[in-house]
Amino acid sequence: MAQLRSLNAMTIPSIKNTAGVIVDPTKVLSGTVISGIAGTVPNQGTLYATTPGVYPAGYYSGIHFSGWTTIASDTTPRCELAAAYDSSANLTYAIDGANGPIATVTAYSHSSNSWTAIASDTTARDALAAAYDSSANLTYAIDGGNGSLLATVTAYSHSSNSWTAMMNDTTTRYFLAAAYDSSASLTYAIDGYNGSTLATVTAYSHSSNSWTAIASDTTARWCLAAAYDSSANLTYAIDGYNSSSYLATVTAYSHSSNSWTAMTNENMIRCELAAAYDSSANLTYAIDGASSGIYTLVTAYLH
Repeated sequence: MAQLRSLNAMTIPSIKNTAGVIVDPTKVLSGTVISGIAGTVPNQGTLYATTPGVYPAGYYSGIHFSGWTTIASDTTPRCELAAAYDSSANLTYAIDGANGPIATVTAYSHSSNSWTAIASDTTARDALAAAYDSSANLTYAIDGGNGSLLATVTAYSHSSNSWTAMMNDTTTRYFLAAAYDSSASLTYAIDGYNGSTLATVTAYSHSSNSWTAIASDTTARWCLAAAYDSSANLTYAIDGYNSSSYLATVTAYSHSSNSWTAMTNENMIRCELAAAYDSSANLTYAIDGASSGIYTLVTAYLH
């Protein structure tokens, strides 16, 4: 495997970590060499950095850039869409949204860094929610609006590249959040707005194709985010807007007790954010959003 040895500070403009660490030798400062041997400089292990740049001298067995990286753009411009990751297909879906509204669905492949148009949703809408049900291998598009408020639920199957109408949610709303609880095999539709600010939570079972009202969130809000923490078996409802104030409120739903509990508040009051749980790091991320401005702030919660 190619290795990198530096005798002084080095500039790393680009790295490809497939067959080893690859550095463009024409753009590396004098004194840095690429070699299969570490030489006499001590091995400093993996270099972790947020951006390419100038780093201390030393031999590195690997280089890892953390932080955000621009990837291939979606083929459809839009906002107020929903997204979900399909673990069976290794694809991330961007679903519907405000540019019409539209029913366009595109799929992102990390391996090819490309987006592909797939079957359109059968309902054009925006301000919806989405979640992937790993037990059924289906991605649900839930509620939203298209001039009228909806309780429509559709399911996408990657194997057939088709959408199917499912049982409607029992609550008409938009600007809700959704998450799939793998321990209970239930998809939750959380809070939202329908002329009133809601704390209503409903649960969808694919096995019975039915929605059931469960314990209400302790905080009524919309434009929130949600994520399921598989290590704690809890579903978090994060931040949002209660029609008068932006919130940093975080509540957690336990299926076993059918109850919500207040958790530590988030670091920033905001709405219209997104959230996701990282099982490898045991962290829940709250991403971007808006209140007094539009943010790029990302915070991480450890249960």
